[in-house]
Amino acid sequence: MKRLFVSQSLVEVESLKELLSTDGILCTIRNQQGSSLAGEVPFVEVFPELWVVNDADFDRAKELLEEQGSGNEVERPMWVCAGCGEKHVGLFTACWKCGRENDAKSEARTGENKEV
Repeated sequence: MKRLFVSQSLVEVESLKELLSTDGILCTIRNQQGSSLAGEVPFVEVFPELWVVNDADFDRAKELLEEQGSGNEVERPMWVCAGCGEKHVGLFTACWKCGRENDAKSEARTGENKEV
């Protein structure tokens, strides 16, 4: 198991874990509850960490994060949940609001601003 990414933001770490899981890369997050220790231990030791479970997946995971950092969303367009109509950026595979998976019935968006 190798550490891939560290951030102050648990939301960011969870989003990246979701991105990697869509490509079949198994990851785990450490220090999810670490903020409760802030002040007791050095703050950098309580930041959420994203770890790749299988070392063989590490290089591919690193590539995917670099692509994500470049802002390249061409392969992952915006989509609208077929269950509740909530809009999502492409890296999310399930609706944060109702939990429904992004499927063929969900309407893909390429950045247009349509009210749902």
